[in-house]
Amino acid sequence: MVINNLKRRIRSHSFVIAGIFLLFTLASWGVSGGFSRSIAEAQEQTSFVLAFYYSWYDPTSFGPGQTPFQPQVPYASSDPAVIQKHINLARAAGIDAFVQSWYGPSPNQTDSNFRILLDLASASGFKAAVDFETGSPFFISNSDRIEALAALMSGYTNHPAYLRMNGKPVIFFWANWTLTVDEWAAIRNSVDPGRETIWIAEDGYADYLSVFDGLHLYNIAWSSSPVITSASWAQNTRTAADGEGVYKYWVGTAMPGFNDSLLGRGEATINRSRNGGRFYQSTFSAAAASSPDMIIINSFNEWKEGSNIEPSLSFGNFYLDLTAQLSSGFKSGNLGAAIGQIAPTEGPPLTPLPTITPGSFPLSTSPPDPISSPPPVASPTPGPDGQYIYQVQPGDTLTGIAAQFDVDLFDLFELNELEPTSVLVVDQEIVLGFRSVTDGLPRDRNFPGTVTREDGAIIYTVAEGDTLIAIAASYNLELNDLLDLNDNLTDESILLPGRLLVVGRKPVPVETGGSTQLPTIEPTVTRRATPAEETQPNLLPTITPSPGMLAETEPSLTPAIIGPVSRDSQLPEGLLLLFLGLILILASIGVFFLYLGRRQ
Repeated sequence: MVINNLKRRIRSHSFVIAGIFLLFTLASWGVSGGFSRSIAEAQEQTSFVLAFYYSWYDPTSFGPGQTPFQPQVPYASSDPAVIQKHINLARAAGIDAFVQSWYGPSPNQTDSNFRILLDLASASGFKAAVDFETGSPFFISNSDRIEALAALMSGYTNHPAYLRMNGKPVIFFWANWTLTVDEWAAIRNSVDPGRETIWIAEDGYADYLSVFDGLHLYNIAWSSSPVITSASWAQNTRTAADGEGVYKYWVGTAMPGFNDSLLGRGEATINRSRNGGRFYQSTFSAAAASSPDMIIINSFNEWKEGSNIEPSLSFGNFYLDLTAQLSSGFKSGNLGAAIGQIAPTEGPPLTPLPTITPGSFPLSTSPPDPISSPPPVASPTPGPDGQYIYQVQPGDTLTGIAAQFDVDLFDLFELNELEPTSVLVVDQEIVLGFRSVTDGLPRDRNFPGTVTREDGAIIYTVAEGDTLIAIAASYNLELNDLLDLNDNLTDESILLPGRLLVVGRKPVPVETGGSTQLPTIEPTVTRRATPAEETQPNLLPTITPSPGMLAETEPSLTPAIIGPVSRDSQLPEGLLLLFLGLILILASIGVFFLYLGRRQ
């Protein structure tokens, strides 16, 4: 009898313990985030500041007619003393790593000089990475590119000074758009099938993010509004991450200016004035406002394209000192206070930026070494019909906002119906400009150059040189008809490229009996090209995609993705239901064990 009672008690306690264990397991899973574990693991933000670096110079590379600006002393890139000097200058300016253009393994000086750079960087607490030159003269075929990448990964990426993110070596790519996505997929599957490195693509082609791990814009000197361009491509990267179900890195670009007028690029030449440091201030601020994983400066020493911050005869140490101020402000989360501490080389003093407050697009990664994370910069957000809206922060002025985001002050007055004497209120919404939000919408052959929204509105995106009269005439409208179709539009409204205008409407189909049929609309007009479209020149140099290509492929921010974007991609609905079902089953079993234990 005693033995039987003992057995029953042991069995009873076993049931109770089993039930408690199952319920505890479920509770622990819920607390640890098992119910909403993301597809892409959250990353920790870095405050890394990088700079493009070039190692193909000798003393004859410089001089009038060859470079827009001249170094203080002409040099040879192969001299270890020169490389060490550049590392020291960069570290003093708050730069954490050089990203050096690389033509592939030797024999060529970009390879031998990169090896020296890594060794010197290792001894100096500095980092370096490769910008893989897809169009290298040493690459005849994709087989050559595969061999070069294999050599890079076996010979350099394990070096202690090679730049890493989340423990993985980072490789930048220039002109990846010269190959197709399928070609890159084959290349990567050949050299990095396990995705042991991080590949950062160049320029605005979101399709490449199916193969690459992140995106950067090499050149933003063509942009009329760097803040809008940076925010747009940052959002495009996040959208791709949601679609791919894996984390994608965004690298914001800052530039002091650009001048490739000596390279024989004809109408594609860009000469973006430095404006006494203001352009650098605006692009750095725009990059920081996009909540980047890293910021990259174009460039430390691209002398041929006039984008160098390396000390020169024209500017002395000004741009290196300004870099130190901007980098320090970015890393400390006080970029606004950093502006204005250095007098510009010309013109009135730089306008201080407002104190940084948390932005609306947090995006983050973890650095290779412990490093503090800067708070995001107050950033513009996409609004209705392509508007980019900035919320006024304490201490803001119209002059300061215009300087921060490189927007013409008089455009701000016009866009927001303000006067020079207008008083700003904290949290007031200021329209900075417009970006198209038409990607993915159907085009209509009856209204060339337009797309149709779900509500039936036929949308035209304003181009450079457009006028209200020309747009109305193109779509067989009277000016008053065009004004009536668009709220907040008058015959005195300013037209900026990217603004969306309604030029017609289609009947919205009505569901009847479970089917929807869109009424057929007969062709009524063929849009005429505006003078600006007939004569507008190509604005980008041949080394980057043309503006026409960018205009066709640049991402748009649709209302569906307005506002803060989650760092995590939630579990698919079917998988979530499966997990919930499993939880219910385990909970039922746990309760059953408890019940048996109590009965025993």
